[in-house]
Amino acid sequence: VGSALSLLEGRRHAPSLEILQLLGQCKLQRAPKCAVGGQAALVPTVRHFSDAVPASLVKELRTRTGASMGKCRDALKEESCDLEKAVEWLKKRGVRSMEKRVAESAEALLSLGVLPEAGAIVEVRAETDFVTRSELFQQVILYLAQLVASSPAAVAGGAEALQTLQLEDRPGRPAQLTVGKAMPEALLELGSVLGEKLLLADIHCLAAPPGGVVAGYVHPKQADGMPGTGRMAALISLRASPSEGCDMQRLETTAARLARHIVAGQPQFLSIASVPAETLRKEQEVFREAYLAQLGSRKAGAVDEKVIQKVLDGKTHKFYQENVLACQELIAPQEGKDDTKPMPVSEWLEAEAKSMGL
Repeated sequence: VGSALSLLEGRRHAPSLEILQLLGQCKLQRAPKCAVGGQAALVPTVRHFSDAVPASLVKELRTRTGASMGKCRDALKEESCDLEKAVEWLKKRGVRSMEKRVAESAEALLSLGVLPEAGAIVEVRAETDFVTRSELFQQVILYLAQLVASSPAAVAGGAEALQTLQLEDRPGRPAQLTVGKAMPEALLELGSVLGEKLLLADIHCLAAPPGGVVAGYVHPKQADGMPGTGRMAALISLRASPSEGCDMQRLETTAARLARHIVAGQPQFLSIASVPAETLRKEQEVFREAYLAQLGSRKAGAVDEKVIQKVLDGKTHKFYQENVLACQELIAPQEGKDDTKPMPVSEWLEAEAKSMGL
């Protein structure tokens, strides 16, 4: 009675919905006249509802799913306080709402997963930076990257195989991801927990070559981001020739340094031979037009073609230095050579091979 009266007295101060549901709805009714004094008295009565949801269940469901208190309470009511059924109820309801959502998922975050046999970069998009910075989101994309890297079929099959790749119970799997679900479906369910639509934007896989290694690097997007997540990433495979007797640990270190350079230098091509002829032709046309425009119409008509070709050769050489990995100057710090001019990547790799006895 004392707690019921206290609750009633507090109703004018808008007590929380959770307390009302736990204790039931209280009301005062006028009782018949008392035998002593013949005066009417107020007698407190308590009426309990069968659909009251224990706060402990609401809290546990919220911890498991991350959904709001209101949604957790509604789910438990609908499923008669059955926790497992309430989890499924939230997922189904969330999937329906996420499928109808048309908001643009503009914020992206990359994750890197590297195993001895393969590596993977996964890009997942959300609607706001607030979600991509959350610990749960970053845990999920790290798990997905490791999952992709550990699946030979996914690495070999490309994007189509990844759409049907099912989640496995492996280390690092967040409890909010259901084992056996396909990746897009799992992200749809997770979106209902985080309150935003999540999209599997892009995936890149790279297998280690025979007798070689695969390595990667991801540049952090923010200082408090989890290791392995960021805004720029690179994967590279490296093989020694001959591979017999090669120090694989040293080779992995070399590959990791090269991956850091790739993120910083952002090369477009692996070698000069890999530059498409059409791309090179268009670049040289732009170089020619820019040079002639700089000279002016009067001088451009009298300039020797050999002079133009010499200028084009210089511009092409600079294009290679800026866009071809083998021709770029190594950005990663070189041990013991801080005061010297950085060497091209191709020369650095030759020096590394020589120091490894290859």
